[in-house]
Amino acid sequence: MTSRYGGADRVSTKSKLADELVILGEAMVRARERAGLKQSEVAAKLGLPPSYLSKIENGTRRLDVIELIRIAEAMGIDPGAIVGDLQQKMRSKK
Repeated sequence: MTSRYGGADRVSTKSKLADELVILGEAMVRARERAGLKQSEVAAKLGLPPSYLSKIENGTRRLDVIELIRIAEAMGIDPGAIVGDLQQKMRSKK
């Protein structure tokens, strides 16, 4: 018997969003490159290892809205620009 809180048939949210996480990662790369920054530079501004950003950009790490805002600010760009790019790419994939 499987409970409503998980079990053998449970699919992780990360798995459900795999395609969207890749699209988000691509949007993050475009934003960082437009800002003329390397992963290591953004990571240093955030006080985090470059692998943190690498996982986001590769679509293997989820990102919450607070993290998105902090990363965008570290890149000197409007978080709304990243979200707009993400929305456009997600719509074009449908």
